[in-house]
Amino acid sequence: MKDFLPHAILLDFYGTVVEEDDIPIRKICEDISKVSPLTVTAAEIGFYWSYAFSQLCSQSFGTTFRLQKELEQLSLQRVLRHFEADLDSDALSQVLYEYWVRPTIFPESREVLARCKRPICLISNIDNAELQLALKHCNLHFDWIVTSEDCRAYKPRAEVFKEALHLLDLPASEVLHVGDSFSSDVCGAKSLGIPVLWINRKKKQVSYVDEAPDYISTDLTGLLNVLKKKNRADIR
Repeated sequence: MKDFLPHAILLDFYGTVVEEDDIPIRKICEDISKVSPLTVTAAEIGFYWSYAFSQLCSQSFGTTFRLQKELEQLSLQRVLRHFEADLDSDALSQVLYEYWVRPTIFPESREVLARCKRPICLISNIDNAELQLALKHCNLHFDWIVTSEDCRAYKPRAEVFKEALHLLDLPASEVLHVGDSFSSDVCGAKSLGIPVLWINRKKKQVSYVDEAPDYISTDLTGLLNVLKKKNRADIR
């Protein structure tokens, strides 16, 4: 984007600032694969679970909104029934919950956040309680935070993005959204006309169509690169 200088940053958390819950999810899928009477791989279970969870999130908004913790349980129970796995969903879920509140921060995140001088609003699909514990664990602080629980809707729906813009009192064209999920972050932000930096750590191949990100980086240092190209006063 020519001569684009964001006045503020919208920032995703899991998968962008801290590592996604891939490892605990993989462990749960492996446990299910071992006890399922069906011939199924952990990867196939993970694909089914991801679809089931995404479907529940898309149906959860407004008066039908449910916390992510509830949706995780419901989707996992659906997975266990589908693959005929006789396991305790509560015990399996605990592995995920423990990671959500004690995530692993990416190596570059602290430096990038310290050097970025633009106002930052954290936006996340995670529940408030888990996010606050995660921020405490990582010793991170943000002046503005918007969650799906606050807005009773999940990205890529517009509610979370609109609330962030309202808090910052800025139009969509004057902020930059930074996130790792193509569907939730890139498509969600672009649908409102918000420029996007896609953190594509896994180097995924995507057919962009109308939702091409404005910038792409393999890690969060891409934010400093965007700001550096425009104005050195935006970084320390």
